[in-house]
Amino acid sequence: MTTGEKIFFFIVLVALILSNPPVLTYVNNYCKTHPLTLGLPTFWVYLTSVWTVVIVAFGIAAWKLEAWNKEPDLGGEK
Repeated sequence: MTTGEKIFFFIVLVALILSNPPVLTYVNNYCKTHPLTLGLPTFWVYLTSVWTVVIVAFGIAAWKLEAWNKEPDLGGEK
């Protein structure tokens, strides 16, 4: 496993942990005292930012990681 793959899987794992109910309980408690961030609902901003990082990581991984850039062998021409 390359370093890029390790970083990608780490980002996805952290995002999954940050969007699980035990962590969201703490975020929700913060949201009760600070309902708006930059004029938007704080909870929405939190979840959107976490999953935006994952989407960007997928894009970078698909672009940069060599294991994701291989063409499938369909058994056709050689």
